[in-house]
Amino acid sequence: MSGEAAGAAEEAGPVGTAALPRLVGSDEESFTGAELRRLTARVRAHNLPAEPGRVALDVAEVVISLALVVLYLWGFGGPVRELLGSDATAFGLGPGLVQALVLALAVVGGASVALRLGPAGLPAAGVRWWVPTPADRAGLTSPSVVRSVLVGIGAGLVVGGAPAALAGVDPAGIVVDAVLGGAVGLLVVTGAGVLQVTGIASGSRPGRVLDLLLAAVPVAGLGLALWAPAWAAWAVPWSVPAALAAIGVVALVAWLRGLDRLRAGALRARASAALQASAALLSLDGGGVSRALGTGPTASRAFAWVPRAARGPVGALLAADAALLLRSPASLAALLALACTGAVAVQVPALSDGIGLWAVLAGVGYAGALAGAGGPRAAGENPRLDALLPLGARTTRAVRAVWPVLSAGAVLLLVAVVGGIGPWLGVAAPAAVVLGAAAIRAAYRGPVQWDVPMIATPAGAFPTGLVLHRIKGPDLALLGTIPLAWAVVTGVTPALVVAQVLAAATAVYRAAR
Repeated sequence: MSGEAAGAAEEAGPVGTAALPRLVGSDEESFTGAELRRLTARVRAHNLPAEPGRVALDVAEVVISLALVVLYLWGFGGPVRELLGSDATAFGLGPGLVQALVLALAVVGGASVALRLGPAGLPAAGVRWWVPTPADRAGLTSPSVVRSVLVGIGAGLVVGGAPAALAGVDPAGIVVDAVLGGAVGLLVVTGAGVLQVTGIASGSRPGRVLDLLLAAVPVAGLGLALWAPAWAAWAVPWSVPAALAAIGVVALVAWLRGLDRLRAGALRARASAALQASAALLSLDGGGVSRALGTGPTASRAFAWVPRAARGPVGALLAADAALLLRSPASLAALLALACTGAVAVQVPALSDGIGLWAVLAGVGYAGALAGAGGPRAAGENPRLDALLPLGARTTRAVRAVWPVLSAGAVLLLVAVVGGIGPWLGVAAPAAVVLGAAAIRAAYRGPVQWDVPMIATPAGAFPTGLVLHRIKGPDLALLGTIPLAWAVVTGVTPALVVAQVLAAATAVYRAAR
């Protein structure tokens, strides 16, 4: 057989068989994103059939929850209006300013969460199975878009309508304020979506800007409360929410058109952040939520002179915690916001003395100590950090309490200066030491003891181990500031000052253990 004949026979295959056609992919036969989702839903429904009446139970649960929220707001409305209608208006803290502050904080906070999580995304399983396919991203992420828009509008309705109801606005004004909040919520979510698809939200600069804005809102509220006349309750005209809703719809169209440009890396990061944030919320872990939202310290060479100023192990530890605090815009913004919030709160007569004043001082002081305890929290999560230091465990914890004590003291000092409560500084100074020690106790409380037996209640199982874990820190702050509470009720005496100093020393000893 000639060479050409042999080649032809080899190409034709075995005798009596024809050559098999080569498999070629066709774009027309590929699954779209919507088809992949429907196919996955059918498989899930086949493996986990729906229980009869489950939808009715879910709807009833939502209706009952909304009814309870309305009843709570109705019940709290009278006391809140009486509180704001008392002598608080003399300081400029009227119901109108409260409405504006709540709306501004909700807008900035919602924008921060939406920008960091990304309003369009996929669950972790969807990222693993769907993203590598050639399916369109718009079809895959469309359910998350719908959910994000509905959540933004719903949260805006509550944020806009609830303060108006508490401030005594008439029903028509409550409706228009609620619509304003819904329009603002739509605009916030769609604006974050546009930034997400354009890639602008991937950097750290927008998050830092929002952190500064979040701190600027209480600062502006303090200035208006002290130097501006009181604002009466207000309701915006219908043209304002209509214009904002129109802008939100335009942003929604631009967002939907850019969904196919979402990158696989951005979807994976969004799925990971959402999973970590949901797990942290279920376990009541505030630090986990902050880490999931990316509000931790940023990599920066700013304040490079702080580490160089360290001398010895104690100086190195103090310099490291100081650099961690100074390079965290979120922590610095939180300290400023807490101080201004406390200064605004003490303008209300019910919170300017007595137990109300103690609650404000202890609350904002402990929150300020937590904001300055970034180093202790990192050491509590990774015990190897403290093991690297040539210091004892108790000495290390006592040294790490310096910056939480100073941050709590700075917050309390600003509240005292603005609120005119200088006589309490003699007791508030050692109380700041107690609050800083409480923050150290909270940072080193270790993992949750899930093996503790749960308690059965009519509302469900009570997670005893989780509750015992979370009260470590607040319990020390509560017990250690009892002399401060006594002083703000009966007046400052030398005996109470000595008692607060002893409580501070005991708190430091307890936190160091």
